[in-house]
Amino acid sequence: MTRPGVLVRTPVMGYRAAWEVQDRLAAARAAGAIPDVVWLLEHPPTFTAGRHGRREDLFLSDDALAAAGAEFVEVDRGGQMTWHGPGQSVGYAICDLRPGRRVRTFVDGLVGAMGDAAAVAGAAPGADATGLYVGGRKLGSVGIRVRGGVTTHGLALNRDPDLDWFAIMTACGAPGTAATSIAAEGGDPERRRVDDALADALGARLGLDLQPAELADLLPAAAAA
Repeated sequence: MTRPGVLVRTPVMGYRAAWEVQDRLAAARAAGAIPDVVWLLEHPPTFTAGRHGRREDLFLSDDALAAAGAEFVEVDRGGQMTWHGPGQSVGYAICDLRPGRRVRTFVDGLVGAMGDAAAVAGAAPGADATGLYVGGRKLGSVGIRVRGGVTTHGLALNRDPDLDWFAIMTACGAPGTAATSIAAEGGDPERRRVDDALADALGARLGLDLQPAELADLLPAAAAA
């Protein structure tokens, strides 16, 4: 049985702006003003640390980051240090887990959807169930927040980013884990293909009947909630 949902696609949006929009959408979802939302987008280069992250896991100062065209943001999701940027598909899921939808099942759905979309041989969830790996290399990450039964944040799947970005941090508290991408593993990293596959997989695994929507159409409802 599926639930109503909407699919939003945004070419590029700054991380801080997208985070603020997520909070507005989550409030509207909690109030019942909008259905579950799956939002696919890409960010400019941004390092983020979740609730268990440490600034020292990023090896450049704020000035050096700015010179490289990146920034650092402390966020309220679970997890530790990660990177977002060009060549990576980010999927935010603003979903109401009430009543009876389990957080672990939801997270497993996000990881499974990344595997479906990547279409890379050997891609599988890690033992921690918060990421997608190929031969011990990390292909995608998951980190969410659940507040009042409603989720924010989501997943990040590496299509074909510059993997040098990952070398200047300890990602997810695992210094021995290398990053990889769909392209590096011999898959097809074309964004339209990956995002289409990701949308289909998220709909199927989260039990959502996703219909296209524009962010501008959801935000007035968010403001009224």
